[in-house]
Amino acid sequence: MGIPYTLFERNADFGGLWNRDDPKTPVYDSAHLISSRTMTGFEGYLMPDTWADYPSGEHVLSYLRQFAQDYRIYEQTRFNETVEKAEPVEGGWQLTTSTGSVEKFRWLIAANGSNWLPMMPSWPGEFSGTVRHSSSFRNATEVAGQRVLVVGLGNSGVDIACDVTHTAAKVAVSLRRGYHVIPKHILGKPADVFASSGPPLPIKMRQWIFTRLLRLLVGDLSRYGMPKPDHKLMETHPLLSDQFVPHLRHDDIEILPDIKGFDGDAVLFSDGSGRVFDQVICATGYDWEVPYINPDLLPWSRGRLAPPLSIFPDVPNLFLLSFIESNGSSFSLFNEMSWVIGRAIKSEAKAPLEYTKLRDILKSTRFDVTGGLKMQDTDRHVGYMNNETYRKALVRLRKLMGWPVAEVAPKP
Repeated sequence: MGIPYTLFERNADFGGLWNRDDPKTPVYDSAHLISSRTMTGFEGYLMPDTWADYPSGEHVLSYLRQFAQDYRIYEQTRFNETVEKAEPVEGGWQLTTSTGSVEKFRWLIAANGSNWLPMMPSWPGEFSGTVRHSSSFRNATEVAGQRVLVVGLGNSGVDIACDVTHTAAKVAVSLRRGYHVIPKHILGKPADVFASSGPPLPIKMRQWIFTRLLRLLVGDLSRYGMPKPDHKLMETHPLLSDQFVPHLRHDDIEILPDIKGFDGDAVLFSDGSGRVFDQVICATGYDWEVPYINPDLLPWSRGRLAPPLSIFPDVPNLFLLSFIESNGSSFSLFNEMSWVIGRAIKSEAKAPLEYTKLRDILKSTRFDVTGGLKMQDTDRHVGYMNNETYRKALVRLRKLMGWPVAEVAPKP
């Protein structure tokens, strides 16, 4: 779009959470994408078809860095420089960085990501073992010979529980609710490829079809101690694993209820029982933060940001990018979000009436991002979106604004 920009990166190279040199990375050695390489990636920049269906963390990192190289993003980036404060001033934003630099920019795009601040629960009592967040977990050798309890059954929790079955003396998972476990492959295809390959159907009809297909493929997991889900399929963040169900069936992983407290080396549960463990790993997610912007300026709701289209807070010349939770690949949405931000910036710079129209539309229009799905009433699902429906919402905005069809930027 021809908009000059400066990118600040606190590390020495690109990669975000996939950069294993960042001491804050939550990525463990065995981490892979939970969306397939076919459905992941930036528009017009496919992942190599020689890669596995679900690429490893190392492959994802190389993909991001190659993209940055091909599009000459390195040339516009100031590495090893952290934005410590961003303040709105007349005509834009004033940034103070870790080098002591104080500079003014007309527009600010906050894109620091959402999986950096571990959400750590607390329980009454004292535990004589180790309690830590899953963000510090790297590989199964760390718990060799130990009795391990994983708290939470998101995708990280499932991966870690399966990993440690190979080294730990005992593995259990503590749950507050049941989950729909989706195989990573359905009839030989990655699950998201399979889901997108059929005829276009209403979301509710797909929900009905895939619920019944899942019953055939996975069966009733309550036989192995899993609570029955208290929600319909597609109403929470998807849980994908090819390994978890076999481990349940082979009694490698035990399912336990919610934790109520500690007593020495014993973990106490909501059903009145207690079990002895050496280590508790909390796969309990992450809080969001934009540490360089006064939180009073942003539309926080239960620890999440959910402005119109997850892009437009009611703050002049500020845009959000990467603060989303969705049921598919975020990579594939960032292209479209970035294009919309670019159009908004060009409007503000050269077409004030068009920019006023944009702001009026954002205030007066409700954009559906769930497709009618009733998402779970949890902090994580505030502003949660269905990828397909969100794309339609962005197309709707484009049409309301009279913008052209989003184009794919050619390599420089």
